[in-house]
Amino acid sequence: MLLVLGASPAFATDPSHVNFTLEGCRNDGSITFPPGGPFVCPDAAYTTGNLGKGWNELDLVPHRVTAAAGNAAPSNQTYTIAVVADNLSGTALGYDVISVPVLNTALSSASCTAPTVGPQTQMSPGLGGLTASIYRLLTINQAQNTTCVYDYHERLALGSHLFPGSSLHSNLALSTGASTVDCSGLGCRDVSIPVKEILPQKLDKNMSAAQGGDQAWSLKKEANPAEVSFGDVCVKDAPLEKPVTITVTWTKVSIIPGTISVTANITATNPASRTITVAVSDTIYQGTTPSVPLDTANLGSFDVPANSSHVFTHTVTLPSSDGNIGDFLNDVATATYTDKDTGITVPGNTSATAKAQITAGTINNSTVSITDTESITGTGLTFSVATPSVGSFTGGYIAGTHTVGPVGWSSGAQTDSGSVSFNKTIYLASLQVTSGVLSDSATLTGDNNVTLASAGPLNVNISSSASVALTIDKVIDNSNPTFLFAGDKLDILFHVSRANDSTYGEDVTISFTGGGATELTSTLTGLVPDNYTVVEQSATFTPAGSNTGQVIGLSDPSGTTKTQDLTLPNCSGTVKYNDQLLAGPASAQVQKITDPLLQSGDPDFTWTFTLQGPGLPPAGIQATANAGAGYVDIGGALQEGTFTMTETLKSGWQLDSATPNDGATTTICSFAVNYPADAGKLFQCSFHNTKLGKATVVKTQSGAALTGTESFDFQLRQGASTTQAGTTLETATANAANNGTFTFSTLLVPGTHYQLCEVVLPGWQTSLSSAFTVFNPGGDNSVLCTDFTVAAGETKSFAVDNTPPPGGNARTIGFWKNWTASSCKQSNGKQAPVLDQTLALATPPGEQVGTLYLDGSSTDVCYAVLLLNKSDILTGKKMASNPLYGLAAQLLAAELNVTAGAAICPAVSSAITQANALLVKYGFNGTGSYSNLTKADATTANNLASKLDAYNNNLPSACQ
Repeated sequence: MLLVLGASPAFATDPSHVNFTLEGCRNDGSITFPPGGPFVCPDAAYTTGNLGKGWNELDLVPHRVTAAAGNAAPSNQTYTIAVVADNLSGTALGYDVISVPVLNTALSSASCTAPTVGPQTQMSPGLGGLTASIYRLLTINQAQNTTCVYDYHERLALGSHLFPGSSLHSNLALSTGASTVDCSGLGCRDVSIPVKEILPQKLDKNMSAAQGGDQAWSLKKEANPAEVSFGDVCVKDAPLEKPVTITVTWTKVSIIPGTISVTANITATNPASRTITVAVSDTIYQGTTPSVPLDTANLGSFDVPANSSHVFTHTVTLPSSDGNIGDFLNDVATATYTDKDTGITVPGNTSATAKAQITAGTINNSTVSITDTESITGTGLTFSVATPSVGSFTGGYIAGTHTVGPVGWSSGAQTDSGSVSFNKTIYLASLQVTSGVLSDSATLTGDNNVTLASAGPLNVNISSSASVALTIDKVIDNSNPTFLFAGDKLDILFHVSRANDSTYGEDVTISFTGGGATELTSTLTGLVPDNYTVVEQSATFTPAGSNTGQVIGLSDPSGTTKTQDLTLPNCSGTVKYNDQLLAGPASAQVQKITDPLLQSGDPDFTWTFTLQGPGLPPAGIQATANAGAGYVDIGGALQEGTFTMTETLKSGWQLDSATPNDGATTTICSFAVNYPADAGKLFQCSFHNTKLGKATVVKTQSGAALTGTESFDFQLRQGASTTQAGTTLETATANAANNGTFTFSTLLVPGTHYQLCEVVLPGWQTSLSSAFTVFNPGGDNSVLCTDFTVAAGETKSFAVDNTPPPGGNARTIGFWKNWTASSCKQSNGKQAPVLDQTLALATPPGEQVGTLYLDGSSTDVCYAVLLLNKSDILTGKKMASNPLYGLAAQLLAAELNVTAGAAICPAVSSAITQANALLVKYGFNGTGSYSNLTKADATTANNLASKLDAYNNNLPSACQ
């Protein structure tokens, strides 16, 4: 292109009288550039026309600007022009780089200098209605009559083969503004490249996928029978060998899908005339769409030479879960490009896709082998194996040989299911108890001798047992005609134990009957092999008609203990006893036991006993035994029959018991002799006696012996208390005649409770210890008792001292109305006339009861008895509910007690005075109802009666 510029354009920097030629390198496909350039074609290749079909994406297309300043040009000028390239049409790129133009010194005048070049600038809109153009401004200083040549290149962008239109254009232009150029001033001269001839940077790919698998196998073992027992080796014809079959079965089952081997080959083709650096990444997806990524790989970068290709390979092994044979995988590869020559980033990328259906790959473990090993444990156990139908033994084993193992076997190569049965025989060396295990293990191995399955160890438990038998052979002595008779029974008891188990024990009884066999046996079966000991423990004889047996003397002279070795191989054994009766008659003895224990010289030390029974004189035979001296013999040899033994009882003793006895009469010893059970037996009778006790009273008065006519009555009672009168066993009187000392004749049983009682008259005191007033239904409180017991043979002595009035105890109305000689008294007793005597002692005019005064006359004594009985003295009517009569009774008894010398206190004296005053108030004379008694005075009368009653009963509350 030749451009001759005339006048300067609007901008001062426009060229003046400079001819411009714009050329590009025409490439027919033969031009290539080395890495790094230079990117300059041979001069002959430059043209102002079509640049040919040899340029492709990312090519640096050489361009050349020739500026010729003619004679008309200024001698020297500086101007600016623009080199322009089509950049963008819509979104399609054309050229994306314009290099910095450089001076071609070879073709330029010597005065030409390098231009000042501006940056690459994008202008939008671009020239010719494009979306955008790119340009660089060149500021050139040029002299007149010179030619300056400038070389530069333009890069065909990635994707430029898609640029709309037929050609890509390069232009020269002038600057029209800060960021605009226009070619109108230069005629818009251009050079072009036909778009359809541009080859793209190409990315091709293919992929393949194959899934291998593992052939699965199963392995199992079975034993028939599952356990082997030799049973009881002591059983007749017990076997010493047992068969067992072990079957090993291998089964070819389904193929287990393996991993998926994927290979993707990505081919990057560089059509450019220079080396391009290509970087590839690749992603493999599941299925036919890129939605489920399975693996991504960055395959690195590679400098692809001009007009050549490079293959990137993405290989990956995916798990079986990512797909199965027949499923699809797809793959997306992406390439990015690096322009090492310009150092300018290449925008955009290329991609390629492929898909592949998963095909079948290699199947592992199609061929396997099975091995087996077997061995046995247990004392005395071995086994043998017959020749198997499949495979062969390993390790040198010979079929049928007895061994404990291990025995090995191998199947050889197997490609299908199969099985093998090992027919084995287990041997027991001898009669013995043992246990063991026949153990069999199998292994299935595949490729590379990898174990795929194993079975076992399959353990067949082996056992043997033994139950031995022990026989006890018993012979009894039947030569004695008195031994066993019809109906008699003899039981022989044995105890069996074993040496190695202290917890084992078994009792065996062998029973003989009169008239039956004299030799019998008993056999214990199911015993554990061991050493056994048999002990004959007893022989029990039960006579005909009886249910009670007795142990008799019967034994083997060689001993009662025998042993028998029943350890294997001994399966049975017998111990034998030849028993004989231990002959000898029965005899009797007696002993005397006394309480208390007597000493020699005591008159009761020796006692007489009488034995009566069959074969003895009618009166029996006698023997004496000393107390506490042990057993003594009585009689001689006893015949069969019933015997009794009695004692001659001594005075002052009680016979407590005789043993043995018949249970009915416990004071007679009785026993029965029964042969042969009682042969040699000693029958012993024991008699127990207790000496009875006595009670003695030693009586004094005021600490001195009795003199004169005084007498004191005592009673020996049993069962007496404050609530029970008891039984009076004996009465006695202490007086001067017996010097106040006497002993009750009643003999006392040791340990039994008795009561010593004394009749104590009003005003008297007694020293009787722990005394209590014995119960009297009539209210008489004159009898005081103390409780006591005696020991065996003891005479209990009571020292009792009495003190006469005054100061003694008071007595109740029940006492006073009964201790009288009057026919009016309230009992039939023979009491002394104490009432009569006391009234006679009363200070004249007698005892005051209201307006009534009583003295010792028989009439007054009878009145006194009626008043004490709370009765009307004239009519005899009972007036107990009338307060005045109740007060009169207690008042009269209190006055009599005072007269008799009983102790009195001020409170009682005051009560006596108040009582008489109240009775006088109502004119009480012992007869009538006194209905005019007020309620208040009735209460007073009752209170006073209670106070005086407490005094008459010797209660402390009377004086409070």
